[in-house]
Amino acid sequence: MSWFDLNPVRKRLKQQVFLRGAKLAFTLGVFVCSQSCLVPQRVDELVTSPHPAPHFVVETIPSYLVGVLQLVRQGSLDQNCHCELQIPPLFVEEDDPTVDLEVRWFIDYNLSVPRTQAPWPGSTFPLPGTFKDATATVRQTNGFNFDADADAITSNGIHLLEVVVGETAAFDDSATAALPNRTPKPGFTLAVYRFPINVDVQQDVPHCPLQLPSVQVCQ
Repeated sequence: MSWFDLNPVRKRLKQQVFLRGAKLAFTLGVFVCSQSCLVPQRVDELVTSPHPAPHFVVETIPSYLVGVLQLVRQGSLDQNCHCELQIPPLFVEEDDPTVDLEVRWFIDYNLSVPRTQAPWPGSTFPLPGTFKDATATVRQTNGFNFDADADAITSNGIHLLEVVVGETAAFDDSATAALPNRTPKPGFTLAVYRFPINVDVQQDVPHCPLQLPSVQVCQ
């Protein structure tokens, strides 16, 4: 079965009671203790939400996105090319198909660094609701290309790419929000998924790897 086939995904979701329980208790992201160790990551739920909380359909996420992702920016022989990480669209389930959702991507979100608190330019993406299909509970986010050059990353180290999804009306965009651009209003919950990325900019290999999610971009 292709992981892009939504109907089997919906059927499996209805059969997996433990995912329902997890959704009611808290929204799950993913954090990694090593490349082969995957553990649940708790995403703080600030309130008990009367609104259905969206959640990522984790079983549809490709295996190459699990673990600490590796980005070798450029090989020593890659003169006019460099590599980026291509994160494909992700599936999100929301019990109420009529509500509008919104996707926001962040890189290295930090309350001490104001520029990191805004969604990455051009990454905000609407997921409109529908009144025409009561079974349309699974939707697809936009993808994201992680480019070390675009973020002015010039040294080796771990960086954190996060995607936040919630009802369009759920985001508290006021100046007093505890987490700018990602604080839920009372009664709402946001879903968060995290990709830790180890960036290598040293050109210590001939070519950057051409293995997903790494892709080569040439000028």
